[in-house]
Amino acid sequence: MKIRKIPFAILCAILLPLAACALSRSIGRDIEFPKDYDPRKAEAIRKVIRDDRFQFVDGTVSYWPPDWGTRLSFDGDAKSLNEFFAALRKLDGIGLRLILYRGRNDELRRDSAWQLDFSHARPDQLTVYLNLNSTNVDFYKITFPEWPARVD
Repeated sequence: MKIRKIPFAILCAILLPLAACALSRSIGRDIEFPKDYDPRKAEAIRKVIRDDRFQFVDGTVSYWPPDWGTRLSFDGDAKSLNEFFAALRKLDGIGLRLILYRGRNDELRRDSAWQLDFSHARPDQLTVYLNLNSTNVDFYKITFPEWPARVD
């Protein structure tokens, strides 16, 4: 009986990472929006992320509930990041959230300077992850656009 369990355990160990990878896939300079998403908002967001001023690195779309998120990685300096923030703030009806994190920058992995995240769970909000370990961005030169108070 033990002899049969070992091949089964080996098979599971081999197939489990493949199943996890199937829930995420590489995506170009695009976002996978929900089917009923406002096409004008989608096109306005695409216009920003496809702008050649912003150096695109890579993108991943994940099919993990509840987020079903798309994460796009960008590189650049403070000037490029400032322009990226300004372009995102001009999007009508889209909120912007900023998360600071300490990404990796070593021989095993180099995280990009910033990432943009779109989540199906928060379709009217974009999240920018700013890598504090980025060597490309001079953080003293970052200027944030005005964030007017939300009136509900």
